[in-house]
Amino acid sequence: MFDDVDGPEQKTLLRLLIIVGIGLPILIEVVTFGSMMGHHLTGDTGDEAVPETPTAEPAGAGVGDPILESANVSARIGAASVVTADEGWRFTLTVNVTNTGTDPAAVRLDSVTTRSGETVAESASTGQLPVNQTDDVTKSWLLPPGERPDTVSVTVLVYPDGGSVQSTQYTVALGDIPVSNR
Repeated sequence: MFDDVDGPEQKTLLRLLIIVGIGLPILIEVVTFGSMMGHHLTGDTGDEAVPETPTAEPAGAGVGDPILESANVSARIGAASVVTADEGWRFTLTVNVTNTGTDPAAVRLDSVTTRSGETVAESASTGQLPVNQTDDVTKSWLLPPGERPDTVSVTVLVYPDGGSVQSTQYTVALGDIPVSNR
């Protein structure tokens, strides 16, 4: 194998190349392993500080969550679903409402805005609820195919003794509503 090598300089050069060819990959592996162990043992993340990513809070309200911050009513999502169909995705929302104020009140579901920003305006209301009375309001909106609800617009109507109606509108962010094809 080494018969064609002439002279001691060429044999030394060949030996040196073999040592470098084997030694260099071993040296790289040792340095890499040492670096990994050093970072692991010391907790060092390198020169750049990488901020920790906090665990994301669930965005928006889901079934069972309260949706209004009104002194006149308390409202909670009773049921929510998205059902796929050829003509569009049907979003159905049921809200449980209790009049906690001192005057008759109502809650109206006004419109839904999809994640892409399209608004579908159709409304449903509980009607006037006497003080401490509870009712449900259910509304179904036909969204464009593939669209999921992002927010729902809710209006609280209060009917004080003077005969005028006071209304306050809220935009409620919705969480991930289950999608089915039933």
